[in-house]
Formats: sequence, structure tokens, C-alpha cells
Amino acid sequence: MDLSTINPALLVASLMISATPILLAALGETIVEKSGVLNLGVEGMMIIGAVVGLFASIHFSNPYLGFVFAAIFASIFSGIFGIMVLYFKSNQVATGLGLTLVGLGLSSLIGEFLGSQKTELLEPVYFPFLSDLKFIGPMFFNHDILLYFSILLTFVLYIFLKFSRAGMILRAVGENHDAAHALG
Repeated sequence: MDLSTINPALLVASLMISATPILLAALGETIVEKSGVLNLGVEGMMIIGAVVGLFASIHFSNPYLGFVFAAIFASIFSGIFGIMVLYFKSNQVATGLGLTLVGLGLSSLIGEFLGSQKTELLEPVYFPFLSDLKFIGPMFFNHDILLYFSILLTFVLYIFLKFSRAGMILRAVGENHDAAHALG
């Protein structure tokens, strides 16, 4: 295997693109974990969101609408997890694993209808001067809006958890439930 043919700029760019859905899921999971809940159903939520988003993107010929549908259906699965764990007091591990399996099965079923259809891609955001840089431009300044949104959301979540009152309460509840209940 000849590694000298790999373009480092394109490698970094493709890694950033591939990591974006995982980053978005990890941000949501960070909030859940900080609140003291163990959610092993993230993969199921991601896969059902992905397949529904792809289906919507193909059906409506709009990748932005596909992203909206993906977020809605992943949120529905997340809501199911929350209701089962918080209101019906089901086991967090079993419920999460069950939702992962349901998500994998449903995505396989929905995916059968899609076959090998393709959808439109999001247009990359053009940054004047920065996108035209020889090595750095393709690596960091030639991506779609979702990648930049996910990076911005990472900083927003950090600021929320570290400096806001609600973020501090969330962290306190996740670290010590009894002390949080004692304080009201």
C-alpha cells in the first residue's frame, strides 16, 4: 500500500466530513450523560435519523429538509427513550440497547425501499480568500453549513455547561442526585 499518494488536505477534509454526524450525536449524548442518564440507544437514534433523513431528502429533493426530518425522527426516538426510562422506570441499559436494535431493524426495512437512490448534496460554504488558499482552503474552508454548525454548537454547549446557571444545575444533578433533591 503506497501512502505517498494520499493527499493530506483531502484526508483531513474527509475526516471532518465523516465525523460531523458523530459529533452532533456526541453533543446530545453529553447533555444526557451530564444529567446522570446512561443512553446506549444513541446508535439506534442516529441510524433511524439517517435513513429517514435520506428518504426525505430523496423524496423532497432537498437535503436541508432531509436534515430536518433526520433531527425530528432521532428526537422522537430520544423522546421514547426518555419516557420509558423516566416515567415507566425501565432499565436504562436494556432500553437503550432495545432502541438500538429497533433503530437498526427499522433502518434496514426503510433502506430496502431506497435501494441505491442518490440525493443532492449540500453546497459548500465559500469563504472569500480563505477557500482559495492552497493547502488550508480545501481542508477547513470548503465544507457545507452543517459542519460549521456542529463546530459552533460544540462551543455553545461548552459555554452552556460551564458558565450558565442551567448548565451548572444539570451537571450538579448528574453528579449527585441526592444533593440536588435536598436543595430543591
